[in-house]
This record gives sequence, C-alpha cells and structure tokens, in this order.
Amino acid sequence: MIELKNQLKLTPQLILTPQLKLVLKVLQLNNVELYEFLLEEVQKNPFLELEYKDLPEREDFPKTDREEIKLSEEINFEEELINKNFNIFEVLSEEEIIPWERILRSEEKLSDYLLWQINLKDFTPLEKDIAKYIVGNLDEKGYLSISSEEIAKEFGVSVEKVEKVREIIKFLDPVGIASLNLKECLLTQLEFLGYKKDMLPFILVEKHLDEIPHGLNFLNEVYGYDLEDLENALEVIKQLEPYPARNYFNEIPVYIEPDLIFYKDENEWKIEVVKDNFFVLKFNKYYKNFLRKKKGSTQNLKDTQFLREKIKEAENLLKALDSRYSNLYKVGSTILKYQREFLEKGIKFLKPLTLKDVAEETQLHESTVSRIITHKYVQIPEGIIPLKFFFSSGYKSLKGENLSAKAVKDYIKEIIETENPVKPLSDNSIAKILKEKYGIKIARRTVTKYREEMKIPSIKERRKKIF
Repeated sequence: MIELKNQLKLTPQLILTPQLKLVLKVLQLNNVELYEFLLEEVQKNPFLELEYKDLPEREDFPKTDREEIKLSEEINFEEELINKNFNIFEVLSEEEIIPWERILRSEEKLSDYLLWQINLKDFTPLEKDIAKYIVGNLDEKGYLSISSEEIAKEFGVSVEKVEKVREIIKFLDPVGIASLNLKECLLTQLEFLGYKKDMLPFILVEKHLDEIPHGLNFLNEVYGYDLEDLENALEVIKQLEPYPARNYFNEIPVYIEPDLIFYKDENEWKIEVVKDNFFVLKFNKYYKNFLRKKKGSTQNLKDTQFLREKIKEAENLLKALDSRYSNLYKVGSTILKYQREFLEKGIKFLKPLTLKDVAEETQLHESTVSRIITHKYVQIPEGIIPLKFFFSSGYKSLKGENLSAKAVKDYIKEIIETENPVKPLSDNSIAKILKEKYGIKIARRTVTKYREEMKIPSIKERRKKIF
C-alpha cells in the first residue's frame, strides 16, 4: 500500500528577482544611456533627486529655500516632480554642445559583436569558419535559419562537430543566440542562470511550453503543480528573452562619454570610474522623513503603499549603481594591469587579452564581463577608445613574447608602408619577414585576413596605384 505524507525539501534555486534584473540593466548601460535612464526614474520616483553640477543659472528657476518647503498629505508627488525636473541638455551653451567626433552613427551590429566574441574563443580555424557561417545565417530574431545538417554538408564535417560549435555560440552574449527555436532559446537561458533539468521553470519550458499561456490554474489542475511554485516559476520564465536579437537592429546615433579614465599620476597608472558628469543621483530624505511621520496613519493607505513601493525601488536603484561602479572598477583594473605597457609604449605592446582572462581575475562570469565592456569607453591620454579595443586573441613570438592580433596588424601595416612601391610584397613575403625580423610565426592566409581587415589592397592593386 502506498503511503502518502508531506515532506519538506530544500533545493537551491536562482530567481531572477526585479532587483537582479535592474542590476543587469544598469550594468550594460554606458554613461549617456545611464543618464537618460536616471532622468526617467527621477521623474517617476519622489524618493530620488538630482543634484546638478556647474550649470548656469536660469532666471525662470524659482529661488526657493529648501527649508521653507512644507509637505502636506494633499501634495501630488509625481506631478510635483514632473513640474520641477528639467532636461540637462536645455541649459548647455553652444560651446558645450557635444562635438561630432564623439558621435557614433549607429550601434554595433549583432554580427560584429558575435564575431568579436568568437575571435576570443579557443576555436580551431575550421571551427571559427563554422562559427562565422552560423552567425551569417541568423534571422532577425536571433535563431539559426538553416539546419545543422546543411552546415555540416557545406563544410564536409559531422553534425556533431557543428553542434559543438553552436553550443558554445548559444552561451555568448546575448545568451540563447543561434538557437533553433523558442524552446531551445529559453532552456539555454535557464541553464545559464543555473537552473537544473529537475527544477520547475526548466520542466515547464521543456514539457509544457505551449500550455503555459493557459495560466496557473490550468497547470495546477491538469498536472498537480503547487500554485505558489508555479507562480514563482512563471515569473522566472517571464523575465527571459524570447528573441535574443531584439535589441541589436536599431540604428540610432550614440553619443560617446567615457565610463572609465586611465591616467598617470607621479609615474603610477591609476583608474577612475566616471560616476557623475551632469548630475549626482541622491536619495531624497525629505520625502522619506515625511513617510516616516505618516507611519501608522490609517488615512490615505493607497498613497502610503505607493510611497513604500517607490522607496524600495529607489534603494534598489542606488544599490544597482553601486554594483555597476564596483564591477566597472574591477574590470578596468584588470585591463590596466594587463595593458600598462601599451599605454606607455604604443600599439606594438598591446597584449592578447580574452574575456576568460578578465573573468578569472575578477571572479565574474564571461558574459558579465562582456556586458560590462560593450558600448563603453575609456579615456586615456591619447583620447577616448572603446573598452573592447583592449581585447584580442594573440600569438607568442619565437622569443616567448605575447603579441595581440592588433600588434601583429600594426607590424603588417608598417612592413607594407616601407615596401618598394615598384615591387610590392606578397602576403607570403610579409609572413616570412614577420618570422625572420620580428619572430612572429603566422600563416600566409592570416596575413591576408589581417590585410583585408585593415582595408589594405592586394599586391596587384598596390602595384597598379603607382602607374
């Protein structure tokens, strides 16, 4: 006879809470995007305020002493904030307008972003070609538009080989890219978040994806899942991204502001995280004290509940900002540690650096490092450059020195610039010079690839130019 009994069981489970979701959102914003996001949040939340820095006075701003402000229960917090906030860009003088050289014409395309990550992986040349072919066959949702069998036939390899490469691509950023369908995409994201196959969110996606729209009661009645567990699991699934490529097809102007500054102070390189530029985000203690005074009041319970929710949201946002600045500092410090010689001596001293190297050093996940550095910039003495510039695969010279792919490209460019214009060098000849003069052993096809990436014409085209 089967015995039925209740049993408590503890199982580890990662929940994508609103706070964690906010941390991830803030983490991937660059400074310009962050300013716009904070301006929106301040307009919606009475417990957040902005302290503007170094702005010219405007006659239309009321010169009211804050100590004279009186709060009352009748005040409309949201309306008051909307009336008092202003756009920072309205008060910039003509001299302070952002110069054109700090404007990017469009966001980075998804294919470029994925190829950059692929180049940092330990793929063989064949695997890299397969990976590029996969990226070239993604649809607008981010799913693979052809089968693995077709790719295997194209390259003359086994389907298992193609699937091995695709499996790695699926866990690049954005997670779930190159999936074959919605189910695989969501399962990949759940696996990335740490969910196991026996956990309810995984089970619901794997077995009941088509039935999820029927709701809690249906799944409870038909399959007997606990209502509270179902609610938590569905909340997790709602936070997943069904179309990984969704945010990578908008071409809009992007204004550049540095997120980090590398500078030298008394022969020592230092790092500064750019936290504040136009304004400082602060907690509005005035409204917090007002809420504390009203604690226990039975009047306006709905308004009090609204304010308590907003105070929690304000606290979470400030914590998310602290997390962003902390992780930016960790990643920036690691980059500075690896690339100090480049900052002092130039491009030829840029060392190979991968996401994995930084992830191990900072104890962050590779995809988190990728989020941190994407669309972010660092100011160095020579100007402003993308953080991604410091990352590239590399080679080891015959002398045992580590050289980045960017450094090798610079050597190739230098060789071509000093060649005899009457008798230009072939790619094979350049490969030989690299080996004999600089101790860099690379294949002829790699020289061709780097030359084409730098938009340098072939030997035939270079010879034509002198006539």
